[in-house]
Order: sequence, then C-alpha cells, then structure tokens
Amino acid sequence: MQISITIKDDELPERLEQVFKIVPRAVWCRRASDLSDRERQNPLLGVYFDERYAIERFLDRALRHWAQHGRLPSVSSEPEGGRYYDLYSFIHVLTSVYPRLSPKGQVRVRGYLRSGLQSEDGLAAFAHELSVAVHLWSMDFDVDFTDIEDRARFDILAMKDDLRLEVDCKTHSADVGRQIHQRRAIELFHRVTPAFKIFAKPGIGRTVDVVLPGRLRGADSYMNAVASTIRDAIAQNKSLSVPQIADVSLGGFAMEDEPTLFTKAPTADALARIAERLGRTYRHVHWFGSPNEQAAVVAIVSSREPDQVVDYIYRQLKKSAERQFSGTNPALVAANLLDLTSEQLRELASGPSELGNIANHLFAGPDRGHLFGVAFVSPADIPTPVGARLASRGMALLFRREGHPLAQDLRLSLFKPHGHPNGSAFLDHLPFWIARVGPIDPQARLGEPPIRRVERR
Repeated sequence: MQISITIKDDELPERLEQVFKIVPRAVWCRRASDLSDRERQNPLLGVYFDERYAIERFLDRALRHWAQHGRLPSVSSEPEGGRYYDLYSFIHVLTSVYPRLSPKGQVRVRGYLRSGLQSEDGLAAFAHELSVAVHLWSMDFDVDFTDIEDRARFDILAMKDDLRLEVDCKTHSADVGRQIHQRRAIELFHRVTPAFKIFAKPGIGRTVDVVLPGRLRGADSYMNAVASTIRDAIAQNKSLSVPQIADVSLGGFAMEDEPTLFTKAPTADALARIAERLGRTYRHVHWFGSPNEQAAVVAIVSSREPDQVVDYIYRQLKKSAERQFSGTNPALVAANLLDLTSEQLRELASGPSELGNIANHLFAGPDRGHLFGVAFVSPADIPTPVGARLASRGMALLFRREGHPLAQDLRLSLFKPHGHPNGSAFLDHLPFWIARVGPIDPQARLGEPPIRRVERR
C-alpha cells in the first residue's frame, strides 16, 4: 500500500466527514465532553490533556471553530497551530489508509479508535503506528499493515525491491516505572492550591519542596495525608516532616532573581532553575502566581526512591523483539516515549545514554539476531514554514546493530540527514507536507535545532 503524503486545505472538510463515517461524531464528542468535565473538576489537567489526548481535544476545538466561523482553524508556526497540523495529518492518513484495508482490517481500525476514545491510553499508540507508516512512505517503501490485517504479530511490513523490513511500533509512557506519575502530581497540586494562595505573599517568591519516602500512591487516603502535611506546613509557616508520609520544606527566592515567575507566563528555564536550587529534578513542578500582587509560589514534589523507567522500557521492548517478529527478515522496533520532549531526546543523543544501553542489551540477546535497529522517537516540533507549505519534524534516536548483515544497506538509511556534519538525522513524525492551510508568513523561518548525534552505527 502506498498513499499520497500531501493534502490540500480544501480537502479537509470532506476528510472530517469520512472520519465520522468510521467512528460517529457523537463518540468523538462524548470523549471531548468527558475530558472537559474532568478538567473543570481540576483545571490543572488542561495542559496535560492537551498533550496526552491532542487528537481528541483539538478535533473538538476544530469543530467548534468551524461552527462559529464557517472554516477550520489555520495551521501556523505557533504551538497551538502545530496541534492542528498534527490533527489534520492524522485525519489525512486515517482516511487514506482505511478504504484500502480489507473488511477485517476496517473492523479492527474501528475497534482501535473506539477503544482509544474510551480509555486512559487514548489514540497515541495508533497515531504512532500511522506516523511510522508515513515516514516509510516518504522513504519510498510500500507498507503492509500486517497487524491491522491480522496477518502477523508485528505492525508493519515495509517493502522495497527485494527488501522486507518488519517494524513493530511501541508506545510507552515515560511515567511508567516512575515513583511519581505526572497525573498524580497534578492531582496533589490541585488539592493544595488553596493553601498556595494563602502562602503567596506580595513582592516575594516562595518555594514548597515536597519529598516523599517512595511512590506517590493514588489511594485517596494517602493523597489526603500528603496534602494535609503540605497544608499544615504552610499554616504553621515552617518545614514539617511526617514519617512515611512526606517531608515538606518551605523556602523563598527574590523577585529580581526570577522576574518571569511574577508574570502570567513564567519560563520553563526559570522553573528549572528553582528546582535546581533545591537539588531536585525538573519534572513535577507547579507554579502558582498572582501577577497583580507580584507574588509567586513554586512547588516541587519528588521521591527519595529512584525511578525504574529504563528497566520497564527494556522489558517491554525485549518482549517485542523476541515475540513479535518472524525472525527471517530484518526487524526494527520504533518506540514512542510519551512525556519525552524533543529537547530531552536531543540531550540523550549527545553521548552514552540509558537508551543506548537498552539497545545494546536487546542486540546482545541470542534469540534476537534478526533485530536490525531500535529507534526512540519524540513528538513533533511545531511546524516549520517551507515556502507555502509546512513541515513538522520530531526526533529519532536510532541505534543500529553493527553485526547485522544489512547494517550498511543504504535502503535501511531510514532517517534523512539534514546537512549536519556528524550525520545527525531527524525522524519526520507525521512527516508529510500539508499544502498551505491558512496564512503563513513568508518571512517566517524556524531554524533546525542543533543536534550532536542521532544515528549511531
């Protein structure tokens, strides 16, 4: 199967109607309504939902925009415009692939969509599979959706000449294996937001450093106990330690040290610097501010126990490498790590990393000689204007098996280099062009980010 990887803006309304023939519009709307209801109960979930459930959330916004303005939202080089780019890309791929599937394959796709729209997992895994397929099309491969068609356990058979590449697409949350899950941290911050409002004082910045003995458990009784410890520390205006619950330390910083934290738009760098001062990793941090009063509170929650993310990812990819493939063709595992930004993956590309250790262990297995490579991918950056079109590129960190017979086969140079002197490459995440959709400033050019190394041979 091959499809066009270009879509024009005037095709989008018809493509949306095709989506609703696959899964009725009412199902999509119920999903959006459910997420909105949960956000109303906890407003801090809004940003998290926009990242984790971007397709569902922005499809709903696109429909509301269409109803109000008689047109779909434009795609631009702004972050929210990038979300619409990803939505329109997903719609284009889905509606191009679906009619080319067998009746059995179409039933399975409808099941994937309905299940994703009713579960905490969402559509990320299915969208990742489609994005990998599009990347293969951009590299002139013919794509067979073997898992969708129930013909094999791996997801995609990519064919070029006499080459047959088996690809299995895996999506994992970077939260799995962590002592503190992002959603639980958000729930904790929501419970103590009223206390942060009390703690905030005009003209100064304050910090709340929460250290847990182990996991942030989701049980209501434990959440309440941690929240009570934070509230008590703030009420008494002193650091507080409750065994087996939490240690809470209160501190402060001067307004002139981090001026953006006293505005409506604190920078990520400023939050990271506060976390660094406290000796904490910048992962679960919450900002509460009152710009009118020039007051700010930065809260951080961490654990004394180490995370085990790498162990979990290795175990899951090991299962894929051993069980999913036929063993007769070169195989690639393409892992999408949710909650991992392009910048974080870029940092991992700078030298020896835990992801590299995962790949080396996978390659070392005696039953995994067919494994050609492992690619770790991150979400796409915001779209880049290129003439009258837009490109959206994420990142991939590709590890090749040096001893594989096809390691140097040019047809398996799957990630296009972009002129970087040390052979760096991008994975085009949903990497096809969309013809001009909405106004694009012809002077706008976003430079490609510096990358030290992505592909390792």
